[in-house]
Amino acid sequence: MLGLSCLLSVAMIVKDEESNIRRALDSVKDIADEIVVVDTGSVDNTPDIVRKYTDKLYFHPWKDDFSEARNNSLKYVTCEWVLILDADEEISEDFRKQIRDFLKNLPEDVNTVYLPTLSYLDWDFKRTEIASTPRLFRNGTVHYENIVHNQAIYKPKVVNANFLIYHYGYIWTRRLRKQKYERTANLIKKYLQQCKNDQEKLYYLIQLYKIEKTGGKPYQIAETGWQTFQLMKKLTSIPAIGLEFLYVFSIDLANAGLNDLAVQLAQTAIKVVPDYPDPYFSLVNIYAKEQKWEKVIEYYERFKKAVEYASENIEKFGWTIMSFKDIPVADATAMIAYVATENYEKFNEIARDRFAKNEDIPEKMLQFLVEKISEKGIRECLSGLTNLVEFIRKKQLKINMQPIYEKIVEFKLPVKIENVYAKEITPFSYALLKRLSEGRDLLLEFLSSGNLKKLVDDNGVGGLLFVYSMLESDEEKKKFVENFVDNEDYVVQGVAKALLADQFLKEAKFLEAIRLYRNVVQLVPELSKFVKPIVEDLKTKLDPDINGVYEELYNFYVKQKEFLIDFQKYAGDNTSKLHLLSDKDVALYVSAVYTKNEDKAIKLLKRIKNPSRFPMYYYRLAKIYSKVDLEKSLMYHIKAVEENEKLADINSGRFLYTGLYPSITLDWFGKNDEILWAGNISERFTTFGVIHPVRAWMKAKNGLIYSRPYPVDESIKAYESFEKEFYKELPLRVGAFELHEVLLNLDWKSVRRAEDMKNFEYIFMDLGIELSDNSENAVILEGVEKTVELKKLLRGAKRAVVFYHVPNLCEGDDTIWYYPAFRILRTTAQMKKELSSIGYKILTNMIFPNGLRCVVIEQSKK
Repeated sequence: MLGLSCLLSVAMIVKDEESNIRRALDSVKDIADEIVVVDTGSVDNTPDIVRKYTDKLYFHPWKDDFSEARNNSLKYVTCEWVLILDADEEISEDFRKQIRDFLKNLPEDVNTVYLPTLSYLDWDFKRTEIASTPRLFRNGTVHYENIVHNQAIYKPKVVNANFLIYHYGYIWTRRLRKQKYERTANLIKKYLQQCKNDQEKLYYLIQLYKIEKTGGKPYQIAETGWQTFQLMKKLTSIPAIGLEFLYVFSIDLANAGLNDLAVQLAQTAIKVVPDYPDPYFSLVNIYAKEQKWEKVIEYYERFKKAVEYASENIEKFGWTIMSFKDIPVADATAMIAYVATENYEKFNEIARDRFAKNEDIPEKMLQFLVEKISEKGIRECLSGLTNLVEFIRKKQLKINMQPIYEKIVEFKLPVKIENVYAKEITPFSYALLKRLSEGRDLLLEFLSSGNLKKLVDDNGVGGLLFVYSMLESDEEKKKFVENFVDNEDYVVQGVAKALLADQFLKEAKFLEAIRLYRNVVQLVPELSKFVKPIVEDLKTKLDPDINGVYEELYNFYVKQKEFLIDFQKYAGDNTSKLHLLSDKDVALYVSAVYTKNEDKAIKLLKRIKNPSRFPMYYYRLAKIYSKVDLEKSLMYHIKAVEENEKLADINSGRFLYTGLYPSITLDWFGKNDEILWAGNISERFTTFGVIHPVRAWMKAKNGLIYSRPYPVDESIKAYESFEKEFYKELPLRVGAFELHEVLLNLDWKSVRRAEDMKNFEYIFMDLGIELSDNSENAVILEGVEKTVELKKLLRGAKRAVVFYHVPNLCEGDDTIWYYPAFRILRTTAQMKKELSSIGYKILTNMIFPNGLRCVVIEQSKK
């Protein structure tokens, strides 16, 4: 530069940098007094480009040593100060404007200046890392050591300056990434073999770990990281670059599920440098995974303070700060935490600021935020939610907003659609927004997608009756059924004609109605029981107020099949949410049946205005209460079979509820005995009309578990008689394997003969055990679950094998609860207690699958 002394030299080493070198040289050409470039073997146009900027181009052979090349470049500089610059860098505008005045005003005892380098990590220049390193040196006061990641050995005094250098070298193509990884990793590994001490080894292990992160295989990264960590634990001090390692490795550990160790590393880094932002971000991530939201908030707030300090004092950090690029993720995590802890004011504040920016946030995080808002206080989050939706639209993100729409509709919130509408929308979400906008019932429209005929084609008479029941006006109903009076399915055609006749009846078109009713009987004779009474009434009096056939047809078909159509086929996972599209009873009922939330199901069922329209209503209520209130469950199960007699035999559908199920009450039953289980046992087993289909299992004060109602002996005998005809293989019986397994380990010569042993005679023959009427040994294969007094079963045997069944007391779905022929159950502890009371001790206790137990006992010596 003319008129100025030789103040500043720029020193560069380059090789094959034709794609970068112009940017670097352009940035310094107007502020440097000289530019020194040492080329270490370019085969591209790099030298030709350099010559356009400087005549101080030198060639030096590459010797696999960055420091050697860097020191060679320093031989040629002649100015007072030298700036070390790489070809993939450029200086900032502030640097250009202020650097010369800054250098001129430095005290003479200052020899080294630290400058921040901002590294871009993507082509959109949105993800960055930043580090402050020594870059400016008084000529002759610096040299470099180490073959890779060359380290400046400089003289104090040192100052910091906030003049940015931009670095583009981390934006790599796959080819460049591979080349750089292989070259650098090999050089570091080579140098590690000659490291003089552990401090030096640690420094290069960290550098190797960092380069492995750019191109190494997972196991190589992990091995290097763990080796570095083990060495670091041995040392009393670590280099500044060790702070980077503590942060990055803590992230790796957390991703592997080693959260406690990850926290330890992050806390170590914080202890060394409390103003370092990265470890705070690591802790935000770790505690977010564990959903420790208070901790997330604590470290997020500390992270933000550290970021603010580091941004204003970047020159004080002599290592890379990587978390600047992660501020959007930290903000998103904090928003989730504030919503989870119900600090909605803070959520709205961050949402307003964060979503006004154009920085990327992972879609998964935003989806989780949406779901968390829908779970918590959506009313209180509306302000921030509007900012979130605007951001989603602007970035064209694929976020499912349906959880939000569901809550808005459910709570009837005063929201403008344009404030919550996102581009990616499911059919159900669209229906929700339409419901919000128009306020009308959308159940039928959503299920049919506008094609009512398809509902009928798919579901036959059920579809026809369902659509008919959903239509509001008689005009709509008449127009609808007219489409099916010539249907190929003769039953659909018959029902359609019957419904059309109902419409003619309401219009007082009696001749048309009677003609159609008679046609229905001819077409579908099985419908005559519904139609003939109406025709007979019309013969007596032509009255348009006579009830048509619809109600009886509806009740008949809904009893045959709980749902007239397959709601899941059309609504899928949204079947439990249909009540959001409609206030009709059918929407409430279907939603209640399909939801997994018991409290919600009960509330929906309680809202139904006309339960009689649903023959399974009380049964469903009973099933839901079985998980939260067994007393109510029992009450509703009884009411269910009384209201719908078909529920007396859910399993086979052969026996209706009669109420004639003889039972007794024993004197040790208590009014306040605990209910352990309540349900309709015909779900699993037909009761053949002799055992009450509804049962509760009670725990008596004496420890026995008994059924209520308690069937009499005659009912049990009748059931077992029917059972032998009905089942090929009797349920819940002792099998040959179990019997053989027990007897094999006993040194018995004989066993008392019994009726239930006939099918197992071959086992006794195989084991050489005689069946005798006079044996003192007994095998009890069944009866324990029907008998209160075990003594009667044993009949004085000195030794016995006793099989019995024990349900899983924590599992309501256990088959043992349902078996009709059982009326007494005992836990193993209860068996031990009772056997002891009648003079027996347990020698062996065995457990088999499906709740089968066995004890080997003998009389205690007096």
